[in-house]
Amino acid sequence: MEHRVLIVDDERGLVHALRQTLRLEFPELQVDAAYSGEEGLSRLAEAVYDLIIADVRMPGFDGLELVKGVRYLNPEVPIILVTGFGTDQVRDEAAQLGVKYFWEKPFTVADLISAVNEFVVDKEIDRE
Repeated sequence: MEHRVLIVDDERGLVHALRQTLRLEFPELQVDAAYSGEEGLSRLAEAVYDLIIADVRMPGFDGLELVKGVRYLNPEVPIILVTGFGTDQVRDEAAQLGVKYFWEKPFTVADLISAVNEFVVDKEIDRE
């Protein structure tokens, strides 16, 4: 079974770096990218994802709006929100929407690998 991760962030350099890191660490993983909240929701209409990593602040459709749309389309998918401008209010709203992790930028590669192991790799092992 193919596993998929979706990265949604308007910072193209960060998206590229995350995709490269995940492809090196998990060659069997399909890593897709979207550069806006709207594009992220469009991707969700086309495929099922095991994990979504999204920025909070994006032009237009922000990360919290994206989470609301994701919850409508697929209530169970784990979501990690990342931001360089975190506030307690945003963190609280994200938690109420079922966001598993809320990371401040910059976050570590170890955090990223750990999350993929938790939500994708370990989930597959549990199914066997």
